[in-house]
Amino acid sequence: MANLTENRINVVLSSADTITIKNSIDSIVALLPANTTLTDEQRLKYNAIDVSNKVFVEDCLSEAKSTGAEILPSYINLPALQNDVDVFSQLDILESALMNVVRQIKDAKRIAGHEAFAQANQIYNAYRIAAESGIPNSQSSYDKIRSRYQPKSSSVGRNTSESL
Repeated sequence: MANLTENRINVVLSSADTITIKNSIDSIVALLPANTTLTDEQRLKYNAIDVSNKVFVEDCLSEAKSTGAEILPSYINLPALQNDVDVFSQLDILESALMNVVRQIKDAKRIAGHEAFAQANQIYNAYRIAAESGIPNSQSSYDKIRSRYQPKSSSVGRNTSESL
């Protein structure tokens, strides 16, 4: 159970900050190369590249640049391959940075959710005890919020698909 006196996140992002963050994300998306969205089928079909495959690609590119003129067919497009290698490296750096941001957002959500749920459980327990003790006006509130701990049947509480 959480320490109820500890509240690591006790802020709400301002509307302006939320809009700025969202606009910054939109700006990042706008700067990404066009035509970079895949279907689910393409995600399954396209090869991913791991460290060893990246080294292989770089080695092939290096060999092709040094001796490829006499060996490779004309349809091999070395500048396009170089662009793919370069943008892959750039996107790899960006992905790492963004994954760190996503991790921080997920951690902040987890902290806020943990703290909120701990407080809500304390409220629930207070209403439960009050209702069991016959405190006026407590039973109807207890009946409403106890649905969280009731078997999935006809609950009186708010539908879980409703947003807070």
